[in-house]
Amino acid sequence: MKASYEYIDQDSSHTQLWISQPAFEFYWHYHPEHELTFILQGSGERIVGNHIESFTAGDLVLLGPSLPHTWTSFGSDLIPDSCQALVVHFRADIFENSLAGMPEFDPIRRLIERSARGIKFSQAVSGEAGREMILLKNKQGLQWLTGFWTLLDGLSKTDEFILLSSPGYSPSLKKQNQERIDRVFLWLNQHHSGDITLKHAADMVFMTETSFSRFFKKNIGITFNGYLNELRLASACRLLIEHPEKSIPEIGWDSGFRSSTHFNRMFKSKSGYSPSAYRRMYALR
Repeated sequence: MKASYEYIDQDSSHTQLWISQPAFEFYWHYHPEHELTFILQGSGERIVGNHIESFTAGDLVLLGPSLPHTWTSFGSDLIPDSCQALVVHFRADIFENSLAGMPEFDPIRRLIERSARGIKFSQAVSGEAGREMILLKNKQGLQWLTGFWTLLDGLSKTDEFILLSSPGYSPSLKKQNQERIDRVFLWLNQHHSGDITLKHAADMVFMTETSFSRFFKKNIGITFNGYLNELRLASACRLLIEHPEKSIPEIGWDSGFRSSTHFNRMFKSKSGYSPSAYRRMYALR
């Protein structure tokens, strides 16, 4: 599978998609439009630029143009609608007319600028914004536009968010680089719980380990091993929540960590919690 440019046919300034399927399939892509995605049902891993973490229902993310991304989950063919999302794609020129040029729109414009790195909002913020997105689903024309401006205005005034991809991240959109990265990303997404080495990845794209290591860091903004650990930790977060019957060492092994000590140390460094404390915290919700 090749990571791809997604063409979004727009007869207006936006499109709305209601996605309902057994699983969110791995689809590493980018497009020139901004994107606001709200996850109604489903869980898995979300990759935005060089940022990886687990997601659950209520996930709300605003993406800037040409920022590669994917949500991938682990649904069941027996449950057709287990993964659902509401996605809005909108063009930047939605703020370029005379009305949107007014100073009252300055907070929204700053929000749009920040979205170049991807913005994830808190659960409290996403709950209200998600309800607004659902109400907008059946509106059109000026009703939709004014409602969407109001939604973005609310998001622009909260400080309950985090920026996702790192400040130095600059996606390489050159076709050859893209194909190499996409091949490695898809392979890692499918096999990150196994025994993976830098040599495996380098051989896949016909590069030496040294050249591939430099190539990966330059294009992704993080080392190969750092990216692999992020992917494994995101998987561990999901498994801790979804499989309370499994022991902590089992979760570590299933996520790709072959040492329980290393898993516990990496997990606490990333999340601020031990794996057992993280599991207890979610069990109380």
